Amino acid sequence: MKNYMKTGFILMLFVVISGLIVSWVYVSTKPAIDNAELQAKLKAIKKVLQNSRGEGLLISDNKIPKTSQELDSAIWDSNDSGVLYSKGKAKVYSPAYKYINDKGQEIYILTVSSVGFGGEVISVVSFVKDKKIYFNNLEVISYSQETPGLGANISEEKVKERFYPISYEGLIKGVKVNKDAGVILNTPDKIKKGKEEGIVQTSDIMTGATITPRAVANSINIGFEYLKSKGVIQ
Repeated sequence: MKNYMKTGFILMLFVVISGLIVSWVYVSTKPAIDNAELQAKLKAIKKVLQNSRGEGLLISDNKIPKTSQELDSAIWDSNDSGVLYSKGKAKVYSPAYKYINDKGQEIYILTVSSVGFGGEVISVVSFVKDKKIYFNNLEVISYSQETPGLGANISEEKVKERFYPISYEGLIKGVKVNKDAGVILNTPDKIKKGKEEGIVQTSDIMTGATITPRAVANSINIGFEYLKSKGVIQ
């Protein structure tokens, strides 16, 4: 009986000490993890504030958020559930941000996702409302489960830039990759014109990968639908 009690006491002590070590590691590393996540988010937001229809930034450099407080001041919509809007496998995550630049343009920054080949493909995206709203820019921030050399190529700049800018007319028709549209856009002029129709040419630079770019296209569409649901688009 004494041996059982001794063994139980040792096991309990081991569990308590292990728990304290895990708690200490969590507490000591959490600030660094939180800061790394914040810096990644700030970097993505600065990327999508690049003007895809011209040079430079959509807002002045001194308005680009550099701290969590500056970022929080731009929150336009949020909730406690973490998801602002969803449809099927696509989501818009909380919070959403809004800026107004010197030209009076409204810039909406969203974190959106849809399911790729291996899991969620998450992007930070921007829409600009001028006379008409258009899709301005994106940064893919999570794609780790996509296949290396295929879907994972979605992180390459030459691939991402195929998705922007997309005109209001293209957004209304629904963004889709060229394979789903059944076309091949084989010249720069055709690629540009395709975006006006909501068609994104990816098959030439993501050979063998359709599911991942389709997920990005779907996430752009869910962002557009969310803005419609909020009355941004009449």
